[in-house]
Amino acid sequence: MGIRKAPTTANTGTATGFEGPDTDRTDPHLRVQSAKEIAALPSATALRAQTAQAAQTDRTETGIPRPRPAAGPTSPSATGVRSIAPNISVQPIRMPDMGILETFMKDPAITEIMINDTRNVMVETGGKIIFSGIAISDLTELNRLIRNILDFTGRVLSADSPIVDAILPDGSRVNIIVPPLAVSGPAVTIRKFPTHRYTLENLMNSEMMDRKIAYFLNACVVARINILISGGTGSGKTTLMNSLLGLIPKSERIVTIEDTPELALDHPNSVRLQTKAPSLTLPAVTARDLIRNALRMRPDRVLLGEIRGAEAFDLLTAMNSGHPGSYSTIHANTARDALGKLETYCMLAGSELPLSAIRRQIVSAVELVVQVKRFRSGKRRVVQISEITGLEQDAITMQELYEFELGPQMPGAPEKGIFKSPGYAPKFIDKLKEAGIDIPPQLFQ
Repeated sequence: MGIRKAPTTANTGTATGFEGPDTDRTDPHLRVQSAKEIAALPSATALRAQTAQAAQTDRTETGIPRPRPAAGPTSPSATGVRSIAPNISVQPIRMPDMGILETFMKDPAITEIMINDTRNVMVETGGKIIFSGIAISDLTELNRLIRNILDFTGRVLSADSPIVDAILPDGSRVNIIVPPLAVSGPAVTIRKFPTHRYTLENLMNSEMMDRKIAYFLNACVVARINILISGGTGSGKTTLMNSLLGLIPKSERIVTIEDTPELALDHPNSVRLQTKAPSLTLPAVTARDLIRNALRMRPDRVLLGEIRGAEAFDLLTAMNSGHPGSYSTIHANTARDALGKLETYCMLAGSELPLSAIRRQIVSAVELVVQVKRFRSGKRRVVQISEITGLEQDAITMQELYEFELGPQMPGAPEKGIFKSPGYAPKFIDKLKEAGIDIPPQLFQ
């Protein structure tokens, strides 16, 4: 396609739009927004209401047409089947007594709580770790808190098994480690489960991406492009993946596989699978076992919460065997590092394939790598989107489609910059067009 050079406009990293090639046909979601319009963006509550309304229409919140379901009887009235589900009253979630942490557990602005034995309690809010102002008074109080969590979740902590991972009823993830492994005393880390799933509109409002990137990622979800999300700890990998899950059409079947449930999946045709640690009498159920089982469950998409080992090879096999539109996350500092770790994990699978064969598998399976980063100010941003283009002399080649470029920085101020594109259209652009998605030339400028 011919990519025309668009006029350069100032961009400070806020959610901005772009104009299509034909003014009369430009989607109102995609035109350039004024500062007044940006300030008048709806609240999170209003956005959730808009998203619910959009689910009844043929367009998503960023303007991408949803794929139309195949013709046929899909509604209960058309099939003659009526719902027989009983009226179930929703009971309030029962939580263990969290003691002095109760206030932090109820504060939606706090995303993580870290107890450093009896010295202090740190919390994460707004992407930054700060001192909470309190500390556990003594070891007896800390042990009482740990015992409350263990009794409620049914987990066992002992000198022979001094590490516990548990899930609280509200979905929060708890890690407990005690002596002799924790030298200074017991340490407890609680990652709170998000109360709502972020949409791409929310991520644009928080300056994680601009409207061009949101439109492009939305198009990739609809066109079932295989995506690997890469980034460091706390960089927003799971947040971004959750926002993409909300764009998957309801007619498609999803199977998710996680070590710890973190994906906020609200999809009627989905199954959530979770690995299991070994016990005294039973072996472990690994991510590799669950991926192999997932392929027998007739999934349209397989979503792996995080690649941590040999399951990388099984995920690539699933992507290459009729399950396009599959996603996963991986810990890496750059897109190139992510591919290097993927190669290493595949070697752990014991397939004894040469490195060149593994790289061919990666090139055939993974189409897009999205790199996210948490900056010093706590801001999380998409810093690079790279397409895997092929192999040259047994080396994986990539091209950048978008990147975040830092501008001049003021001491103590949040990082500012612009999202820009080198001007290259992806090689899989035909897949986007086949999905019925309009791709304006300015999208990659």
